[in-house]
Order: sequence, then structure tokens, then C-alpha cells
Amino acid sequence: MSVRVLLDADVPPAVAVALARLGHDAIAGSGSPSLEELSDEDLLREATRQGRVLVTFNVADFVETAHRFAHAQEEHHGIILIYSRSFPRVAIGAIADALDRLFASRQTFANSLLFLQAAPAQDR
Repeated sequence: MSVRVLLDADVPPAVAVALARLGHDAIAGSGSPSLEELSDEDLLREATRQGRVLVTFNVADFVETAHRFAHAQEEHHGIILIYSRSFPRVAIGAIADALDRLFASRQTFANSLLFLQAAPAQDR
């Protein structure tokens, strides 16, 4: 399943390129002044406006943002959090592959807060 994705500015733009090669519509927030200047909440709103799942390494802030959205009953298209201990920012291929596996595993990401998981050992 092809997924529309917005990468937060803390996710390397090369991940967007790798996801595009895997058939996804991914845009990077890094290098886009109009996206980089947005608050976390406004970035999530922009991702939702564009029909995109937001992917970020900013775990602490986006857990709080998701909580605020839920409390306000504000819809979003989903948030995928990446722990830097699980996926170093330089692990472009591993991040893209893990995202691709996650995208294939679900029909929708609406209002979800998910943590990206590494592939099981037998899949590596």
C-alpha cells in the first residue's frame, strides 16, 4: 500500500527519497522553510491537511502533541515515532524498510501514535 508521508525536519531527507523508491509519496520537512518554522501541533495539522502520516524522531514532544490532539478530539492522519537508539539517523535504508513494513501492515493510521520497530532478527 502506498502511503503519503511527511517527515519532520529531524528525519534525514534521504529517507523521503528511499520511501519514494519504495512507492510512497514522501516529502521531507528538512530544508523546507515553510515546514521547518511550524510548531509541532501546526506541523501535525499540515500533515493532516495534506493527508499524510507524520514521521519524527521527536518522541517526547509528539507524544505530548498526540495527547493534546486526543484531549481536544482533533483528528490527525497518524504519527510514527522513531527512537534514535533503535534507528540511528544515518540508517536511511533501515528506517525506510521498517516504515515500508509498517505501512504494509495497516489499512489506516488515522489518530494513531505508533513506534517504529526494527525487523525481527530472522528478517534481517
